Amino acid sequence: MRWLAFGLYLGCLLFFDLVLPANSIAGNLSAQLPDIGKAGTSVLSPREEQQLGREFMRSVQQSLKLVDDPPTLAYLQGLADRLVASLQQSHQPITVFLVDDPSINAFAGPGGYIGLHTGLLLAARSEGELVSVLAHEIAHVTQRHLVRAIEANNRMTLPTMGALIAAIVLGGNNPQVGQAVLASTMASGVQQQLTHSRSNEREADNIGLELMFNAGYDPRNMVAFFEVLQNSQRLTESTAPEFMRTHPLTLARIADARNRAEQYPAQSPRNNTTFELMQARAMMLSGKGLSTSIEKNAWSAPAKQYFSALEAAQKGDVQQARTILQGLIRENRSRLLFPYSAAQVGLSDDRPQAAKEILRQALSLFPGNLSLLELYSDTLLRLDQPQPIFDMLKAELRKHPEHYRLYPPYAKAANALNQKAEAYRALAEWQYSQGNLYQAVDYLGQALHAPGVSPYDRLTLQARQDMIKAEAKQREQPVSPTNQDHLINLSP
Repeated sequence: MRWLAFGLYLGCLLFFDLVLPANSIAGNLSAQLPDIGKAGTSVLSPREEQQLGREFMRSVQQSLKLVDDPPTLAYLQGLADRLVASLQQSHQPITVFLVDDPSINAFAGPGGYIGLHTGLLLAARSEGELVSVLAHEIAHVTQRHLVRAIEANNRMTLPTMGALIAAIVLGGNNPQVGQAVLASTMASGVQQQLTHSRSNEREADNIGLELMFNAGYDPRNMVAFFEVLQNSQRLTESTAPEFMRTHPLTLARIADARNRAEQYPAQSPRNNTTFELMQARAMMLSGKGLSTSIEKNAWSAPAKQYFSALEAAQKGDVQQARTILQGLIRENRSRLLFPYSAAQVGLSDDRPQAAKEILRQALSLFPGNLSLLELYSDTLLRLDQPQPIFDMLKAELRKHPEHYRLYPPYAKAANALNQKAEAYRALAEWQYSQGNLYQAVDYLGQALHAPGVSPYDRLTLQARQDMIKAEAKQREQPVSPTNQDHLINLSP
């Protein structure tokens, strides 16, 4: 029954949505929770929390449709980085990911992982409103609400904890998916869907308001977004998820947030053009197009033109898309999204040489930009030019090994140059970043058996393999060889 107690506590603390429990059952449960200590205390070490976060993300990636769009993810990550810049306390690194889901929702998992739905990005009316959600979720992470809940049961293995957390999160978004994940994790199939405690929600609101102000955003945007949530609840009351129907946003919570927001000096309105551009991109990525109810008339001229270019490209009118984007590039040289999109259009039209030139010029203005580097690498691979990719990415990954998205194109370039050991090492680091430790160990084993490995490189590869093996054993994940037929294809 200890895991059930953990599930109860975790359910109370995990759903970091912008809705507050209002019924008496949730209130009574909140009142009965024991004192779980201060934010700085936990039975989980930071390393264990990171491992738990990776297990959580593995379950999320298997169960949800995630948006893999470098510019959009970079934009959201940049907002989060701006919010945490003023924090003095230590905390887990914040990693934002985007879920392709039309509902208005957001959640925070262990290890600093924060998920936003595309529906939320499209529902926000300004960057400030979007930031208010991120600030709220970041506050849950920095106050370690979830980690403190895990103290209720410290006998679970990390994979089990990660899967259970994901099951509770997914159960709020899609009960059938959540139940399926939970059933594969716990044989009894018992599930509890409770909400975050009132005190934690209030604390997240208050800290979120402060984070917004310190980052240059008007805290009143949080209250404004509460109105969006209220309207959404009214419009979808009959079809809203059980969590939304039984735990509505309360007037007391809105009033408390409004009173606190009014205590901050008013901030000057921020330019929303970048936010609008990302909304336009999210609409196309989600396949919404003109069917969405978003008010595009309020967008700036560049955002409207950019949407028209994306829509033209989606309809196959490549020339029209190219013409619009070329105009936007001339008039807005400080925005890398326009050359990035122009290069994408060129690649879709089988014009990699033109895309290469666009990206080369963009990288001269934005050196080291990850989104541009990744697309530039893919472009050069299509042109069968692996050497410049290899040299460029090797230098970049030496400086920033945490830029894991660059490992797959680096592996392909190394393989094209017949540097097998380096190719397998890169694939090992990519798999490690995705939480697939056994595959990382297997790739490192293949790197060790590749021809031409120097004694120094052999020692380095062996040490890295031993380290990952130890980590896999610690989290009780079996380390077993992967069938050669199932390895990632190294061909460009």
